[in-house]
Amino acid sequence: MINAPRVALFCDTFHEINGAANVLRRLVAFARERHFPLLCVRSGRQTRFRKDGSLHIFEFERSKFSVPIDGELKYDPFFWRFGKSLGEKLAEFKPDVIHLTGLNDISQLGFYFAHFRAVPAVASWHTNTHEYAAQRLVGACRWLPRRWQKTIDRTVRRMVMRGLMKLYFLAQVQLAPNTELVAQIQKMTRRPSFLMTRGVDTEFLSPCKRRRRDSTFTIGYVGRLRPEKNVRLFAEVEKALENASVTDYKFVLVGAGGEENWLKNNLRNAELPGVLRGEELAEAYAAMDLFVFPSETDAFGNVVLEAMAAGVPAIVMPTGGPKFLIEHDVNGFVASGRADFLEKIVGIARRPQRLAALREPARAAACERSWEKVFESVYDKYHLSTIIEKNVRV
Repeated sequence: MINAPRVALFCDTFHEINGAANVLRRLVAFARERHFPLLCVRSGRQTRFRKDGSLHIFEFERSKFSVPIDGELKYDPFFWRFGKSLGEKLAEFKPDVIHLTGLNDISQLGFYFAHFRAVPAVASWHTNTHEYAAQRLVGACRWLPRRWQKTIDRTVRRMVMRGLMKLYFLAQVQLAPNTELVAQIQKMTRRPSFLMTRGVDTEFLSPCKRRRRDSTFTIGYVGRLRPEKNVRLFAEVEKALENASVTDYKFVLVGAGGEENWLKNNLRNAELPGVLRGEELAEAYAAMDLFVFPSETDAFGNVVLEAMAAGVPAIVMPTGGPKFLIEHDVNGFVASGRADFLEKIVGIARRPQRLAALREPARAAACERSWEKVFESVYDKYHLSTIIEKNVRV
């Protein structure tokens, strides 16, 4: 790409441990390697500006009044105090396009600058915020009758989604990680919407890093241990295994979150090593026999793709983005519902040898997903947003 656009990337999350932050870190690395001019706006330990080759990095320290959202990720209600200094850097950088990555404090300021300075904008969808909000509220209201919980869930999802789309409408181009979301966002915003998938590092994650020698059936999970990930379903999985007289099994649940203590107290045969990084994480993936992902709210499910890269077949729920990664009974399994999810895990645990035929196809499917192709497509959409904005002005 000879004339790469000058991009101002507003990262609502960057240093935290989550799928969105992983994508944004890789996008910044892609720009650095290609020597593309990019201004990265993100949170940090202190407020500072620095340059790194073609990168312009503006980090802001969130205030002590920031509200925790998820783990280390926070929302700073006073973030707008940085508006003047950020506005000066934007004027100096002269972006051709602003890339917005969510609805947290940083992207809110990005939407403001894009709109009032008439800079073309691209908004990428990383998290099903409407579903997360509903899941957490319902989780806090478990004492209510089931029908009331369902009403709350539907109402919150609908209201939050409508609010999100009013803001996303301000961007000329929308990007989403699965085809269902692309269609939904395009319908609600009436803006051009495109697929922005995810890649995976198939050198770092590989079946050759398997170190286990025992035959214990190992059910694995990697991700946040939060209500919206539906991790309490693992207790039902264990009960189903025991009812089926499956005894030689264990869970390895990698991650941290508010549900960790509940899982420790309600699972009898589980290892919870916390957050793993580097080779420890790669080896943990490779040591799994079946990757079990009970979430029904993930827009993509990076960890499912990572497990596949390690040669581990995955089973996922019928809702959300992970189902688009799986070719059923070829490289993994897509359950038809909660009961089928449990039945399939029990069936596999009884006959784990059937997984052998799925390992290579799982790995092959992951190898087809290149981060380079993902970000080349994103840069194409940057160009498109500038064309759309010029046409609107004309």
